[in-house]
Amino acid sequence: MTISPRHVTLGIVLAGVSLASVALTLKWRDDRAFGNEALQLSRFPAEPSAVLQANFALLRRGGQLNAQKIELEPEYKQFVEGTGFDYRRDLDQVTASFSQSGNFFLVRGRFDWARLQGYVRLQGGDCYQQLCRMQGSKPERHISFLPLREDVMALAVSSDDLAATHLSETRQPVSTTLPDAPVWLVLPGSVLRQPGFLPPGMRLLLSGLTTAERMIFTITAATGGMEARLDAACLTKDDAGLLASQLRNTARVVREGIAGKTVAADDELANTLAVGAFEQNGNRVTGRWLLAKGLLESLTAGI
Repeated sequence: MTISPRHVTLGIVLAGVSLASVALTLKWRDDRAFGNEALQLSRFPAEPSAVLQANFALLRRGGQLNAQKIELEPEYKQFVEGTGFDYRRDLDQVTASFSQSGNFFLVRGRFDWARLQGYVRLQGGDCYQQLCRMQGSKPERHISFLPLREDVMALAVSSDDLAATHLSETRQPVSTTLPDAPVWLVLPGSVLRQPGFLPPGMRLLLSGLTTAERMIFTITAATGGMEARLDAACLTKDDAGLLASQLRNTARVVREGIAGKTVAADDELANTLAVGAFEQNGNRVTGRWLLAKGLLESLTAGI
């Protein structure tokens, strides 16, 4: 058979179509994988952990995180100037796991990877291929990160300076039902009972938390702003009663503090805690707080 220029051209076209099909298929699988929360959570270490997810893009569209209202801390301002990354503008979503082996993050947003690598080197760290490592605020805290794709970063803060590489692969998807909210936090009881997880003052105030099997906090849109909700499953009905009583007492103490001027009237966190409403149903406790305007901005200021 004689190979003519027409045959060559046809072969090139067919090869191009095949490559394009493969590329589109891989991209579809990649997008599908990163859109599957249960699959994403499988990247985290298989150990008891507190898991947090925050959809910053959705919060911005809802009028939260107004960049004009936030005054940056000097260290964060230096980071923004050095890397070009500003969470108020460039961060779309964070999914995080906090456990005994470290803090792990899957971060979606817009990154200038070259500037990030340059910043790491200026801070005394190093980058090899795509993995970057640098020292954290304490000797046992090592920061490592690498791109999983152009708009997704794997980030870890751990005693292991290669910890971010553990986020590179998915495993068996988690089977737990996940909250449907812009911001959510899931706390297993085993994590709440770990020594040092709750600060001493909060452990004394909310000792009932440590009897919970599982706690879920969510933040959603509500009439007049944003609303935080709690759904706690306790081990017994008595434990649930203790937790509900502690939460109501905390709200009462804060209200009295505001009324007696021992707590600043413009303290946004205090105003949020003061309006908490709680109910007990068997071994479950639910709670609702209307978030004071600007609370999210004040809590994330200087990040």
